[in-house]
Amino acid sequence: MQIVCECMDCSGYGVVSDRHPNDPSARDIDCPYCDGSGEVIYEESYDSEEEARADYPNARRVINDVAPEGAR
Repeated sequence: MQIVCECMDCSGYGVVSDRHPNDPSARDIDCPYCDGSGEVIYEESYDSEEEARADYPNARRVINDVAPEGAR
């Protein structure tokens, strides 16, 4: 299962300042933690989406990438 959460380093914006924001030479750069996407994806094993959401209550999306039994 993939759990998609907002990046905590950039608050979901995808950019961070390379130094203190009040510094006149500061500039915005891609967030190194989420690579500028604003989201972080965690790969975890859960039996249900409810269990995943219990551990990640602020998840934006939960993606169940496992096909159901018997499906091809």
